[in-house]
Amino acid sequence: MSSMFTQCERPMELVEIPDEYRFRKIVLTEETMDPTALSVAYDGKVYFAEDIGTIKVYIPSSNSVSIVGELKVFSCGEEGLIGMTLDPDFEKNGWLYVNRTMSDYMDMPCAEVYKNPEIRFEDPTSHQVISRFAVVNDTLDMTSEKVLLKAPNQHMRHIGGSLAFDGDGNLYISIGENTHPGFLNPYAPLDERPGRKNYDTQRTSANTMDYRGKILRIHPEGDGTYTIPDGNLFAKDDPLALPEIYVMGCRNPFRISVDKETNTLYWGEVGPDAYADIPRGPKGYDEINATTEGGFFGWPYFIADNKAYAKYDYDTETAAEPFDAHKPENSSPNNSGQKLLPPAKPALIWYPYVASEEFPELGQGGRTAMAGPVYHYKSENTSGIKFPSYFDKALFIYDWMRGWIKVVRINDNGELIKIEDFMPSTRFVSPIDMQFGSDGSLYIMEFGTTWGANPDARLIKIEHITGNRPPHIKITTDKTVGATPLTVNFKSDGTLDYDKDDYLIYEWKFNSKEVQSSEKNPTFTFRDPGIYNVTLTVTDTEGATATADLQIKAGNDSPQLTIDMPSRGSFYWDKDKIPYRILLTDKEDGSLVNGDIDPSKVHVSLEWMKGNYILEPSTKGMGTLKSQGEKLIGESDCRSCHKVNERALGPSFLEVAKKYKNDLDATDYIAKKIISGGSGVWGDVSMSAHPLFSEGDTRRMADYILSLAKEKTNIKKMGAEGIIDISNTHGKEDITYVLKASYTDLGASGMEPITVSAIKMLQPPKLEAENFSTQRDALSEVGDNGVSMGFASTYISFKNIDLTAVDSITFGYSYKGPECFITIKTGSPDGETIGKARFTNIAESKNKNELTIPIKETSGSQEIFFLHDKAPDIHEEIYLDWIGFQKK
Repeated sequence: MSSMFTQCERPMELVEIPDEYRFRKIVLTEETMDPTALSVAYDGKVYFAEDIGTIKVYIPSSNSVSIVGELKVFSCGEEGLIGMTLDPDFEKNGWLYVNRTMSDYMDMPCAEVYKNPEIRFEDPTSHQVISRFAVVNDTLDMTSEKVLLKAPNQHMRHIGGSLAFDGDGNLYISIGENTHPGFLNPYAPLDERPGRKNYDTQRTSANTMDYRGKILRIHPEGDGTYTIPDGNLFAKDDPLALPEIYVMGCRNPFRISVDKETNTLYWGEVGPDAYADIPRGPKGYDEINATTEGGFFGWPYFIADNKAYAKYDYDTETAAEPFDAHKPENSSPNNSGQKLLPPAKPALIWYPYVASEEFPELGQGGRTAMAGPVYHYKSENTSGIKFPSYFDKALFIYDWMRGWIKVVRINDNGELIKIEDFMPSTRFVSPIDMQFGSDGSLYIMEFGTTWGANPDARLIKIEHITGNRPPHIKITTDKTVGATPLTVNFKSDGTLDYDKDDYLIYEWKFNSKEVQSSEKNPTFTFRDPGIYNVTLTVTDTEGATATADLQIKAGNDSPQLTIDMPSRGSFYWDKDKIPYRILLTDKEDGSLVNGDIDPSKVHVSLEWMKGNYILEPSTKGMGTLKSQGEKLIGESDCRSCHKVNERALGPSFLEVAKKYKNDLDATDYIAKKIISGGSGVWGDVSMSAHPLFSEGDTRRMADYILSLAKEKTNIKKMGAEGIIDISNTHGKEDITYVLKASYTDLGASGMEPITVSAIKMLQPPKLEAENFSTQRDALSEVGDNGVSMGFASTYISFKNIDLTAVDSITFGYSYKGPECFITIKTGSPDGETIGKARFTNIAESKNKNELTIPIKETSGSQEIFFLHDKAPDIHEEIYLDWIGFQKK
């Protein structure tokens, strides 16, 4: 197979695509934190490594996990136990290989190492160590260690770390460039100035005498040494090149795989964060690479399909001519190897933060490319869960940040044919390693939602179900708690069988081991107090079954708590005096209005906060109040590296807030940092760029982060009945008021007490347009503090708005076109129209930049849509600054 890969648009004739619902995702274990690598043994056991040095094994026969061994490592950031694989003859020799960071400073806290530049950048004792251990009865023999190879390592980043064997018993070792990119420097680090060698990746990736920024290939021998296989990049006796180098010019080849049938090496290359093409070089790309022969794959001179960087003068901040991919040259004073390098080879697949023009099927957003296994269909394999022949010879790739798995088709000439979705309805939670087992199913290690000790890390398995599939069950009920006798209506609507001709049999067990109902939607009365686990078993025509359960608590009824504000919707107005009262009844405790319940037992508070907030409904409790910024962060990849109160890969949001709480320019600074990314403020940890975010959104995110360090001086205790006096709290229009109430009952019939809560939010009557809840084709930019709506059917919306007390709406706007309309709808963009505003050229408007229109009387909390209504072929932007609501 050629190592040069090109795109090919030829259609591929294949058998019918397997139904996505024939794949079943099974959680094997959640007994892991910080997992980094897995390897599936011949007998179905799954060995997996954790960053802190622990090696564990999942044993399918007992569905259990045990610790194989605990290695001493330097675990911090990307360093630690980062690679592991089993020997091809593991069944006979029990050999297991690891790639781990070791240093004389392993007992020193990370923060202390990172704060000391002499240790961090010049630690001569720090190495990536490739070792072999023997596993005996699932226990690591610590005396059996054989150290094969050591690569130098500074305590920075881009460690790589993957290990994989080919069909000839050669071991491939990926090692990252181990280079600091420089502060706010998302392009190729080429800093050749004195004292800046750690910011020059030419000393590693482009250096033929350095193991870093490479994929090495060696042949382990039985005595713990290794030999050099034929076909590596350089001659074995070359005095200016390391013979172990197979691939060079890598930035961070974090996860690799080798197809043992063809000995094709695949790897994912994690690229830089730049989000714009400039004279210095192109924007950042992640890559999927493939080769069957040694080669130079470009970094730090080229990226993607050999897009070139330029030699850069850091003092004058000027770029010279771009590098030549046909004749790359490493003239850095930090280079100890060959000056002239092999011609650069392009990537097989490459994609930036934004949607890729070449590979749009890969999506957009944060990116961490990884190369998984190639699947080989074996007809002699009698496993009932193996992947079908449709995937024969297909490469599986995945992205840690985007949470997808894709199937890549490559022809016999090494040409890319197509990229397909795999289980597109399923999001994989930061997949970090995957491998096919001997049973033909796919094993995946999910790292979890954030970098650090994740409670949601887990080992999963994807099985393909042939023939008859078991039913899929969904249970709902009208109540789960209540006083006895408790009558509950159960529903199994949503239960289905993917085999259309199957007939389903329902078996319900409410408070007995015997089947008590065969109805699809039964009703049952629990007469005695207690906690009951209700189970539903559904059986299809072929006898396949599935079971689901839910819990019913009988004996104590839930209190009914509401906040009553007569004739009041979502808004308040200046100098308002708003009466309210708490309505509370409980079947066992009585009612508040009758004096059965002590009013002091009802906890009521009023909180006022700057800005607009969103009340997200919840099936339990009062719901969740979120600022726009918190909502945006929750929907982004920020949670992958940051937590609210504790440090993950990056600082906690609270740490950031405390650092900048007295900085008047903090909002602008943090907003710009979210977009541009960078490093240096919190040590060597790099923050990804987010070029797809608008500056308006990042300002909202920054405001939320900074709010975490502000003192809570805005909460006032209230009674069970009273008046909210706006003039005595805060009369500014950008304040949101929140009235909260909660009550815990006394329990009954031996059942535990139940706590209920309610919330009522009063928003300012003037909402900034850029604080919308959802939008379609609208643009929001910082500085303007508004929204541009340029196309027909563009809209913004605000959720959970009650217009009960509103009879007209005012728009603050500007518009230079002849005429256009904004239609106000409820519920959806196609919902009921309650008003329509006609906008004319601002120069012709009597009220200049304000327009007030009446609206149809409406009530109830709902989503309100503002649609730009005009001819589809006209592009005249209307700019909304704010939206005001007038009371009746």
